[in-house]
Amino acid sequence: MKKTILATAIISLYAPTLFAQEADATQTDETMVVTANRFEQPKTSTLANITVIEREDIQAIQADSAIDVLKTLPGVEVTQLGTKGNTTSIYLRGTASAQTLILVDGVRINSPTSGGGSIGLIPAFAIEKIEVLRGPKASVYGADAVGGVISITTTSKDNVHEVSLTGGSNHYHSEGWRSAGEISDSTRGSFVVNNEASKGYGISTYSPEGEDYGYKSQVVFGSLEHDISDNWSANFSGYNQNSSSEFQATTKDETAQDFYSLTGGLNYTINDFQSSLQVSHSNDTQGTRDAAKTRAEAILEAQRNTVSWINSYNFNSLLNVTGGLDYYKEEVDRSGSNTTNYEKTDRDNRGIFATSSLNLHPFILEASIRNDDDSSYGSNTTWNLAAGVTIADTYTLSLSHGTAYRAPTFNDLYWPGSGNPDLKPESSESTEFTVQGYHSWASWNISLYNTDIKDMIAWAPNASGQWQPANINKAQIKGIEASIEFDTWLIHHTVSADWKDPKNKEDGSQLVNRAKQNYSWIGTANWQDVQTSLIANYVGERPDSSSAFANMMDSYITLDFALKYSFTDNLDARFKVNNLLDEDYEVAKDTNSFMTDEYFKGAERSYYAGIDYRF
Repeated sequence: MKKTILATAIISLYAPTLFAQEADATQTDETMVVTANRFEQPKTSTLANITVIEREDIQAIQADSAIDVLKTLPGVEVTQLGTKGNTTSIYLRGTASAQTLILVDGVRINSPTSGGGSIGLIPAFAIEKIEVLRGPKASVYGADAVGGVISITTTSKDNVHEVSLTGGSNHYHSEGWRSAGEISDSTRGSFVVNNEASKGYGISTYSPEGEDYGYKSQVVFGSLEHDISDNWSANFSGYNQNSSSEFQATTKDETAQDFYSLTGGLNYTINDFQSSLQVSHSNDTQGTRDAAKTRAEAILEAQRNTVSWINSYNFNSLLNVTGGLDYYKEEVDRSGSNTTNYEKTDRDNRGIFATSSLNLHPFILEASIRNDDDSSYGSNTTWNLAAGVTIADTYTLSLSHGTAYRAPTFNDLYWPGSGNPDLKPESSESTEFTVQGYHSWASWNISLYNTDIKDMIAWAPNASGQWQPANINKAQIKGIEASIEFDTWLIHHTVSADWKDPKNKEDGSQLVNRAKQNYSWIGTANWQDVQTSLIANYVGERPDSSSAFANMMDSYITLDFALKYSFTDNLDARFKVNNLLDEDYEVAKDTNSFMTDEYFKGAERSYYAGIDYRF
């Protein structure tokens, strides 16, 4: 309680008289997005509920990874079981991690085996932009876009060379380099390399006294864009992450991961017509064994080959029509100390979709439909309809309804001895009403939504008494999201609040690890060569399991403080304190323990300092 009062006092220092100075809080008319319909368009031209985070926003809070950014956004709740290298769950509007589609430079990175997308070790230094689309988008992307879509872009349009060095608590160190610019009049390139490591901390109350759980990671991103002619262009990008992370099981174990993706594209543009062909290959290999390396690794490997062809045409300033074809094939393998392979090791998916947008100012109408045919679970058709109206070029009101589904993973379907090949996809229907306001002094957004999910996959005994995944659960998530950006004197404020009721429809219980209330505030002040930021996050009570005997984990608030001083236009020095008040809080139940009261812990107070040099 004392820490909560102190946190309120600290925040109040950042909040002089509201609206003391009129300022343009957000230049929304200049913000371009890709996530809504898979082609670039102004954010104001779509009714999709999207938050866009640019590189300068990431730098202002000195985010360490994409996860640090997502924690501050409306509709997003994050559970991290230890350090950056450990398992991280992203709950977008209360849906599960496997119900959110993750894209990195346009490539789907959701795991074919576990379902979720791993982005905890993507360094913030490498990120140019993050788009978070809230609400179903399966009618454009296919499987897994139930809660929404998170898209991370690393390709830079700047002309810059930069080196970044950081050190801090728990023997943390990070060294990064990025370069971007013109190679010739018709060719651009970008390159990012980052190395980091930490000895970590005691991540669980179950961890032995004095035992720390660290990680190390090396990441490389690269891209090339070449204008072949006035109408034709080609692009290539690659991404590799090599990491190892320690975690607490019955012993201290370690997971080593080697992930890479390669993407090539060919683009054609003439007048109001755009066409894009993209081919990609990704491979994810994970090996797990004891940290002392006395046992053989249990290896899981998954790869995905994808081909996408998208065409978009603007008939005039009023109507846009987009259509596309997608194909991907996934292959998995269990090896090493795994003596038995999956019962089936490959599957493929074929998708066809179409979207249209009609702008009859002040009215906007949008529609999209998609059919996917998967070799594992058959055919699924999803759709979305939205209508909106702009009032006095200041307010936008919109209403949408859409369907989506989450595909069962290879682990769900074909895990040796317990997979269930008869599983159906989880399916959902969502309705949303949104009001947005754009003023000289602020921009704000309020959304009300309802999502019903059925055929949710959970473990249950079959007719023979054997436990396996089954389509047995139903859920309903109702919520209100609110966000606002405004300025008071030198300080720019970004505030978001979520109130939601995520419940199991079978027994009315609150969904595990989901809070009913989440609040976030960022205050950033700029004065001459100094920039400071204070970041506050509040997470409400959450149940620690789905059982009838679940305990409620306490709510908590964390404060982070960031300071930057620019010696010159090229040289910056940084300092940051995470968990400023040294809040002691529980993140999730530690199911590795046989005890009922063991929990993963949030990181204690930590300090970091670094320099950035550009030339």
